[in-house]
Amino acid sequence: MDIVFDKGSSEKPRGHAFLFFRSSTDPDEIWASYLVMLPINVDVAKYVPPFLLGQVGDLGPKDLSAFAFPPVPESVGDYSVLEELADTRSDDLLFCGTIEASDVGATMMRVSEAVQTYADLYAKFAPMAEPDDEATGQDVAGLNVNEVMYDLMSENEKLGELTKLIGKLRYAVEGGEAGLAHEAELDIQTLGSQLSGSHQISRLVDAAKSGGDRGERLTDLFLKRSFHLVQEEYVKMGKVEAEIRALEADSSS
Repeated sequence: MDIVFDKGSSEKPRGHAFLFFRSSTDPDEIWASYLVMLPINVDVAKYVPPFLLGQVGDLGPKDLSAFAFPPVPESVGDYSVLEELADTRSDDLLFCGTIEASDVGATMMRVSEAVQTYADLYAKFAPMAEPDDEATGQDVAGLNVNEVMYDLMSENEKLGELTKLIGKLRYAVEGGEAGLAHEAELDIQTLGSQLSGSHQISRLVDAAKSGGDRGERLTDLFLKRSFHLVQEEYVKMGKVEAEIRALEADSSS
């Protein structure tokens, strides 16, 4: 995902930034979230509560902690307000494109992708303090930490985490990072085992791995379908399923 530094530099990111988006229907309407990079490599799952876990960035073996809050951008008035805040706080100010604010699933994914992109830039610039590997305790008595954390999440929190992992998978596939893609897919399978089969996780993964504009659209539709399913919005879910069928039919014709 491309991000534009309105303030700050991609060559020397500060480690804390405002992410902002413009509305696809009104360019003057600004939506924003706040991104933080933790300066110490940690086993994130030990400390981050479930409602934030969906926005944790993962840089592989380093486990550099990165998250944006709120996970769905909030309306913040006009651009000058955000610009003044960034100046006052010495924050980076990042333009991350346009969004349809009502599409929660797709918007969460955009935030997650922006976090990953910024985290990669930051990792190239800043040395990080690393924890003692023997003290991380990622697995206790054979217990998988991710599985435990997923079990503690509500359905909506699980979908937030699923959105983050799908964003990570797409990022890895597009970047040709096979190891990262495999890791993301394993995490998705673990999370998917705690969701009902109605969410059709395998089809979602196939869409995310297919790449291209069609793959991106299918991925967004499957995520939107899951949110409607959890919220019991069956009429809206039916409309999304019709879009999925139409898109799949177009590709096979």
